[in-house]
Amino acid sequence: MANIVDYAKLNCDLTFKEQALSIEDALVLCELSYLKFDGLLEPMSKEPVSIKELASKDNSRNMFSDPKYGKDYEKLFNAALASKRFGDIAFSFYINKIEVENETQFAAVTYTLPTGDLFLAFRGTDESIVGWQEDFMLALDIPHAGRSLSVDYVNEVAANTVGRLYTGGHSKGGNHAVFSSMNADPSAKERIINVFSFDGPGFRPEVIKEYHGEDMVDRMVSVIPQSSLVGLLLDTGKDSIVVNSHAVGVMQHNPYYWVIKNGRFVRTEISEQHKLLIATFNEWLFSLDEAHLERFVRLFCEVLDATEASTTRELTGQIFKSAGNVIKRAKDVDDSTKEFLQGLIRSYFEIAKDLVKTEVKEKFDEASKAIKSSKKTEKKITIKGDKENE
Repeated sequence: MANIVDYAKLNCDLTFKEQALSIEDALVLCELSYLKFDGLLEPMSKEPVSIKELASKDNSRNMFSDPKYGKDYEKLFNAALASKRFGDIAFSFYINKIEVENETQFAAVTYTLPTGDLFLAFRGTDESIVGWQEDFMLALDIPHAGRSLSVDYVNEVAANTVGRLYTGGHSKGGNHAVFSSMNADPSAKERIINVFSFDGPGFRPEVIKEYHGEDMVDRMVSVIPQSSLVGLLLDTGKDSIVVNSHAVGVMQHNPYYWVIKNGRFVRTEISEQHKLLIATFNEWLFSLDEAHLERFVRLFCEVLDATEASTTRELTGQIFKSAGNVIKRAKDVDDSTKEFLQGLIRSYFEIAKDLVKTEVKEKFDEASKAIKSSKKTEKKITIKGDKENE
């Protein structure tokens, strides 16, 4: 099945001047932001470096030095380099900032397209458990230094450039793209055409309201796989494009598994069971105050640590093997924490019960309407038949 690497290879004949930026293009650009540009691009340099220049540098292979995903990154970069469509893009304003004290790693890069448009791509997280924990903290609006850095980044790029802007990112990067676009200076904000979030966590409603994000909603493009978890955390109600993935469970978060056919994502729908699961979880999270949210996230991260899994793949494959460690960790917590968790679980099931009742009632009402409609149709047919027999 084709993915974004195949897309970059097969869509090599049309330039951005001949065909406007698509959602698939945006994902390619967002994924290229994962490359390790340190030592290849000057930090926050305004001077664009073409993709061809980048490839010709002596240390260019450092871009693919990630031990887990380096091969995927190399395939995507080479496909983009060889294509007519991506072969003329240039890189600038690269930043990779690590703040140990704030447990934050923030990275972004800006692409200059042949049209003169700029695409600001925020690096996201990978399939590591640490990255997943970071996504969760973002969704629950736990204070995070990366968000303020993302706003500064958009304002800095906008102040030193002209032309239309696009922002985007995958996972944490998607959250940063949305947050920075909502909070950018008015002069930068009005230049933003679209904001792309690929399976990025959302925001609590009060965050959207506080930062006047309503005026950006029509410019936001959300793309999620059919079994999304991260991308549906605190879903803001913005309709998402749901795409097919040939991975299972949490591994669908990896966009290299998303299916593309004839140059476009294969679209699908989220199952009713998954919708109910996420709706229940989100409703529960909305019901918690800030203090309870933060405490819950800390405990959630402790439970993930107890599994001793380093990636979501391991978490999925070894969940039963890890159960003993999780239970042991649960036993080790103090009485007040146990009481806190019990209270959270009770509140969760109360909300779950109400949501299930609502869904059952909706299904019953739909069935009743269908029966009534069927009876009316049957009655009309009978009356018509009776008249024809007269």
